[in-house]
Amino acid sequence: MEFLTFRTRVRIDGVMPERALLKLRRAGIALYRVKKVQKTQILLEVKKKDVEKVFAIYPNVCYNSSGYSPYTATVLGDIGLAKAWAFVKNRVGLIVGGLAFCALTLFADTLVFSVDVVGTRAYDREVKSILESYGVKPFSKYGADGVDEICSEILRLDGVEYCTVKKSGLRVVVDIRLAKFHKPTLSTGDMTAKRSGEIRRITVIRGTPLKNVGDTVVSGEALVGGYFQTESGTQKTVAPIARAELACAYECLFTAESEEQAFAAAYLELGLGEYDEIENAEITQTENGYIVKIAYTAIETMNF
Repeated sequence: MEFLTFRTRVRIDGVMPERALLKLRRAGIALYRVKKVQKTQILLEVKKKDVEKVFAIYPNVCYNSSGYSPYTATVLGDIGLAKAWAFVKNRVGLIVGGLAFCALTLFADTLVFSVDVVGTRAYDREVKSILESYGVKPFSKYGADGVDEICSEILRLDGVEYCTVKKSGLRVVVDIRLAKFHKPTLSTGDMTAKRSGEIRRITVIRGTPLKNVGDTVVSGEALVGGYFQTESGTQKTVAPIARAELACAYECLFTAESEEQAFAAAYLELGLGEYDEIENAEITQTENGYIVKIAYTAIETMNF
């Protein structure tokens, strides 16, 4: 098969060019597919490794030659595997870049950058909590193995009659629908902080505020009580409806090759929510790596 050959096509020019073949054969050069196409011209093929030997006997017309020769050799191109190798060698950067791009695309396709709940936001918090329990959250790897279990958990929520979980690009989209005329059940209990920080703003539509602006809270501490005080002095349980804005700080030491890698590692570990925002980032190089400090705003909500 011609493709499996590793040869180069050569043209010999000169008077009675067939005589030039004798000198090539005496030099131990194997000749293939010899064909006289004109009175002063012969086409032939030689092994790729013998091309330099041909030029040593007969000069290449592409170069200046010192001394006279009755015949000249011209390379017409590689064939078979030699041609394929030349193509790869000349485009190695492009090919490597393409392979790297494909690899990164395939890798990125398994990542989750955001979780979006559509259809209704009544159970936004509960749905994201269910997904997180199965390892599906921002900046995590996505696996479709647990989709049926996730949908089963969501369908157990009061009034949910339809649920789908799909990967769309770098997003996981959860589409849930409530039964017609269904009034969703609000989450009950105290609203607790998911992060530690200082309260900048707090809005309570229902419930009892347990913290004020300027107070410092730690993760897990109650921000809004799931009750309110009646005129008679008793407490009545309610589902809190509230929103809080916290000023938070993060600091960690990372072993990395550059500031960019250190920041990327910190960003992934921080796991910001959909509405959280970075205000400032400071990266300091030390003997042991990079210290990354990030100031950010975290948004805490419940039934809001």
